[in-house]
Parts: sequence; structure tokens; C-alpha cells
Amino acid sequence: MAVRVIDHCPAGAWLLPVPPRQIAGILDALTSAAREAGCPLGPVEVHLVDDACIARANQRYMGCTGPTNVLSFPGDESLPGVMLLSLDTLNRECLLYGQDPAEHLLRLLAHSVGHLAGYDHGEEMDALCDWCRSRAGAAVWN
Repeated sequence: MAVRVIDHCPAGAWLLPVPPRQIAGILDALTSAAREAGCPLGPVEVHLVDDACIARANQRYMGCTGPTNVLSFPGDESLPGVMLLSLDTLNRECLLYGQDPAEHLLRLLAHSVGHLAGYDHGEEMDALCDWCRSRAGAAVWN
């Protein structure tokens, strides 16, 4: 499985709770868990962005105003699945909700994998995300 992390805000690298290489490892573990659960996933690109970038994408592709934490765009045979992850929003949510940044990152990436696998919000997606997080968490944090 090919996972590629592209950092569009190197000046904001201090916002990352883990190094970009570890993000690739987390995604590899999450996508492997999703495949074990029967969700075929191809290569994935993660773009680390700021709130301004994700707000533009959110408006353009989702018709929503303002930033969000993560956007997911499933791929196909010729294109990888793409995730946009806002480092600004990730850190703001951790402060607002008192969450551990590395755990929240894992939660957001699992959520994005669920969307890449074709799920919408709901019980099935929640179950897939929980499954992927439990399988990937052991591989990533040990």
C-alpha cells in the first residue's frame, strides 16, 4: 500500500503531534485494517494543510463555509485517494475538547479512511473507524 504525506505548511510543522513519517505509518496501518474488514483501498495521499487551504476546498467541493478538520476524496484505479488534514483545526479541536493530539490525529485519519472506503456518517462508519483504530493503534503506538 502506497501512502504519501505531502506537507503544504512546513512552517506549521510544530503543529504536528507526530512526525510526517509516522503519519504515513498510521495511515498504512489504518488502510490495512480497512482492507482486513473488506474495504478495498488503493494508494492514499495525505496533504497537511492550514485552515485557509481546507476552507477553500470545503467551499469548492462540499459547498460548506469555513474550515473543517479533514476532507476525503476517494480514488479509483488511476488516482489515489486524497485526504486534506488541517493542522490548525486538529490543534484547535485538541485545545477546545481536551483531547490528546496523537489520539485525535488517529481518530481523524480513521474517519477519513472510512470516507475513502465509501462510507457516509453513521453506525457502519463508526464501527469501521473503531475497528481500524483498534487494529492500527496497537501497531502504531507500540
